[in-house]
This record gives sequence, structure tokens and C-alpha cells, in this order.
Amino acid sequence: MTPLSGGDPSMARRRHSVLRRGGMTALCGLLLGGLAFTSAPGVAKGDDLDDQQAAVAQQVSASNEEVTAEDQALISAQTVLASSKQQLATAQAQLAAAQSARDAAATADSAAQAAFNAANDALTKANGDLAAAQAAVVAQREAVGSTVRASAQQNSELVTIGLLVGGKTSTGLSNRVQWTDQAFRAQQSKLDSLSAAELRFEAAQQKQQEAQKQADAQRQQAASALATAQQTADAAQAAEQKVQALVTQSNSDEAAEQQALAAALKKNTELKAQQAALTQQIQKRNEEQAAEAARQKAADAAAAAAAAAGTSTPSSTKSVLIDPVPGAPVTSPYGYRINPILNTKELHDGVDLGASCGAPIHASASGTVAQVIPADQSAGWGNRLVLDHGLVNGVYLATGYNHAEGYIVKVGDQVSQGQVIGYVGATGLATGCHLHFHTYVNGKAVDPQTWITVS
Repeated sequence: MTPLSGGDPSMARRRHSVLRRGGMTALCGLLLGGLAFTSAPGVAKGDDLDDQQAAVAQQVSASNEEVTAEDQALISAQTVLASSKQQLATAQAQLAAAQSARDAAATADSAAQAAFNAANDALTKANGDLAAAQAAVVAQREAVGSTVRASAQQNSELVTIGLLVGGKTSTGLSNRVQWTDQAFRAQQSKLDSLSAAELRFEAAQQKQQEAQKQADAQRQQAASALATAQQTADAAQAAEQKVQALVTQSNSDEAAEQQALAAALKKNTELKAQQAALTQQIQKRNEEQAAEAARQKAADAAAAAAAAAGTSTPSSTKSVLIDPVPGAPVTSPYGYRINPILNTKELHDGVDLGASCGAPIHASASGTVAQVIPADQSAGWGNRLVLDHGLVNGVYLATGYNHAEGYIVKVGDQVSQGQVIGYVGATGLATGCHLHFHTYVNGKAVDPQTWITVS
């Protein structure tokens, strides 16, 4: 397949429109522009800055809205957090009150239990005392009964007669009657005392039973109050834990919104910095375009003056440039043709020199490297280089080298005629390895074969 270049795509036409206007000053403007773009990767071409500025302005506007939304979200999160903290304070106060009531109920329950225990102990003692007294009464009754029976058995007419006749004197009889009466009265007194004691113990027992019953009721009431207070405290603690979880979540949400707002502000700051940088670049571009227009005007005036003075380009210029790829044939000459890739009719504004990949490319004339543009920024020309040869035979001359595999010189380098500046490749819109060679006269692309003889 015969290697051909992709011709002159629309983006390439836009890039080289200044060159085609004529004059070395126009060429310098293009070279300066190319230098600015190649030395600052990622910066848009001059005529794309306005579009980029508009795009960044939209991003800044969207970022402003995002910052506002994040700020509002943060305020909402802070409001929720403040509310949840207030709820937590209320829940903690309620929990403290419930716990205090529970502790008081526990104290009352302990006191009631102690009172119940004391009453129960007193009743137990009273029951014991009563049982002992009852046993004593029973024993005493038995003893008195024995005495009464014995007295009854001895209380007969014979006893009376014995009392009357047994003594030797009346005084003895009186004493024996008195002693017998006292004995009966003593026994009766013991019975009466025992009966009274038994009644007192029964009364005491009843009183202790009432006290125990009251103490038991108080203990049950205190226990019920304690259970209720414990339930209230448990419910308050559960509520406090729930609100504490809400506060924890609210804190987390507030922190997340803080981070989101910080990220939005950072992004907004970066976009505004980018917007400011673009504004400066546009201002610089406008200044350069104004200066370029002034230089172009001066160059046009100088060219008109030279024409008026009778200076002109020599009829033969074929000895000025040398073959950039010696021995390489012309595979596609200068002129209109059908683009082999785009399939459109267009001006092929240079010559294609068929050469093998990696063949050295030589500088056609001495000059300064004005542009070195990588393939991804050359709009189809692949790796591209432009040499500025200055004023040659009364015109400003430049040459362009396209689709190279790569270059070994950089912008600003001074090169000599015939010096190797790079190697043939097939980068950009190309069907194979070749060199698309440009010749610019006063910034306008002309047929290179009017300036060079190639085989």
C-alpha cells in the first residue's frame, strides 16, 4: 500500500489559518502560540479557551449550588443533633428521677421489711411467752386441783370435829381454823392470778398479731411500690438508651455533612481557581492576538514596500532546501485529491515522501525549532515539527514535518541544514510510514517542489 497522509483536516486548517495569512510575523505568532501550548500540557488551544471557560463557568455554578445544598444539609443535621441532645437531656433527667424514686422505694421496702421482721419476732416471742405461761397455768391448775381435792376429801364433819376436839385448848382450835382458811385463800389467789395472766397474754398475742398484719400490709405495699418504681426506671433507661443512639447517629450524620461540605468547598475553590486561570489565559491570548494583528499589519506594509521597491522572490528557489528524506519518492504530490482516509476532496498542502519506518528525517535548511506538537494534539498530523528559517530570498520561509515516529530536538533549538531532527513514522491520520512535508512562504502553504527537488 502506498503510504499517504490524512491530508488537511478541518482542525488542522483552523490551527494553520494564521500561517496562510502570509508574513513572517504571522508565522511567529503561530510559533509562539504553539510554544505556549506544547510547554503547558493540558491547557486548551487558544481558540478553545472560550469554550473551556464556558464549561468551567457551568461547573462553578453547579458547584456553588452543591455548596449551598451541602450547607443547608449541614444546618439540618446540626438542628437534628441539637434536638436529639435536648431529648437526651430530658430522658437523662427522667431517668435520674425514676432511679431516685426507685432508690427511695427500695429504702422504704427495706424499712417495711425490717418492721415486719421485728413484728414477727415480737409475735414469735409473745407466742413463746404465752405458751410458757399456759404451761405454767396448766401445771399450777393441776397443783391447785390436787390441793383442792385433798382439802375437799379432808373437809368433812370428822375434820371439823377433829379441829374442834383435837386441840387441848380453844386457842389451838382457833389457830387451826385460821390456818386452814388461809390455805384455801392462798390457793384461790394463785388461781385468780393465773387466770389474769392468761387473759393478759391472750390480749398481747392479739395485739402482736395485729401489728404483724399491719407490718405485712406495709411490706407488701412497699414491695409493690418498689416493683413499680423499678419498671419506671427500666423504661426510663430504655428511653435514654434509645435517645442516646439517636444522638450518636445525629453526631455521625453531622460529621458526614461536615465532610461533604468541606469536599464541596474544596471542589468549588479548585474550579474557581481554574476559572481564574482560564480568564488570565484568555486575557493573554487576546493581548497576543492584538499584538499579532499589529505585527501582521507591519509585515504587510513591509512586503508592500518591498514589492514597490522592485524586490521579488527569485524565479528559481530549488537550491534553497534539501531533501528531508534523501532518496524517498513522492507518493502524493501537492494539490487537490480525494483524502484516502476521510474520502473527501481537499487540498493536499504538501508532499508525501514514501520512506521506511524509522528512516532519519533531516532539516531542509538551517533554522530554529518553532513547534514540536505531539500526535494527540496535532489534529491528525501525528507527531509534528515546524522549523523557522527566517528571511530567505526576500520571503519568510518555514518547513513542516509530519507523522514522524518521534523527534530528537526541542522547541528553541538551532539546527543546521541536513541535521537529523527525527525519524519517519505513521502517527496521526496516515495509512503507512511516510513524511508529509510542508513548505510555508510568508505563512502560506506552497508546493514544496518549487523549493526543493526530490527524487
